Amino acid sequence: MNHKNVFTIMISLLIFSCAENQKSQNKDVVKNESPLSEMEGFWNRIGTIQVINGVPVDTLLIKDSENTNYRQVKVYKDGNMVWLDNVKSDTPWKGGGGGYGKFTVNSEKSITEHMSAGTGMMAVWVDNYKDSLNVPAFDVALTVDYKGDRYSQMNGPNREFMEYWERMPVLSSKKTKLDGAWKRVYEIAYIKDTPVDTLAVPSDVILDVKVMTNGRFAYQVDQTGNSEVDTREYGGLGGYGHYDYNEEDNTLKEYTVFGSGWNISNYEEGQRENFQTHEIKFYNDDLFIQIDKANVGMVRVEGATGRGVVYRRIK
Repeated sequence: MNHKNVFTIMISLLIFSCAENQKSQNKDVVKNESPLSEMEGFWNRIGTIQVINGVPVDTLLIKDSENTNYRQVKVYKDGNMVWLDNVKSDTPWKGGGGGYGKFTVNSEKSITEHMSAGTGMMAVWVDNYKDSLNVPAFDVALTVDYKGDRYSQMNGPNREFMEYWERMPVLSSKKTKLDGAWKRVYEIAYIKDTPVDTLAVPSDVILDVKVMTNGRFAYQVDQTGNSEVDTREYGGLGGYGHYDYNEEDNTLKEYTVFGSGWNISNYEEGQRENFQTHEIKFYNDDLFIQIDKANVGMVRVEGATGRGVVYRRIK
């Protein structure tokens, strides 16, 4: 794509920006009256509860297990859900699994997660399930027992175990424009700070979703739509970590803790040594570009020195 086409994309984004701002001004404010609305935020799995004849009888904590390095994190935000774990696997992608989907609160004891994408073995399962039944998502019915900063979930009826979760502390009490769930819609190649090529990213080819809130982030990049089953890329990649966003100079620093799919990163919680820096530019409250001048990512343009990823808010 030449410079003229890149310019056309940029103008389109600005037009979209103006239209979206006008629409947002005309919208009525809708309050979340969900009985489980307080569950929004990041959760860390801390154990497993054994169930016999429907009665919890024992709690097995990860910190007391043989695998104390096991991590599984989940976030609920604005009707969207992302989870991932750090289990290594004997697969072409080597890393753990994860998933993304919308969720529906049915009652104070019931949530349905509509899993539409994933990484690792979950990507394989979701992709096969959707293709075989011609459905948009794999629905997971959860029985939930929510009590403040802890909750447990049973994945379906008549199970012998429940997952045990603990709320993760808020790292940033200041709400920023980045808080929310986002989907990649464009990717722009840069050569020496100049945009030279723009690629649309259809969701049925690559679904890249990122959730950011309270100083933490989690993302899932499902690549099953453009990869062969026996390749590393088919497992996609995901990540969990924390971030610092400086609104004055529009810079974002992301500190990855662990990944899924072919992202096999694994660092200590709260680490500050390994990070990526991005330049952030908002077109409006629901559209921004994240520019990385030192990393070309998956951009395949000769001579590219960096890339920009355009994210649109998921509503």
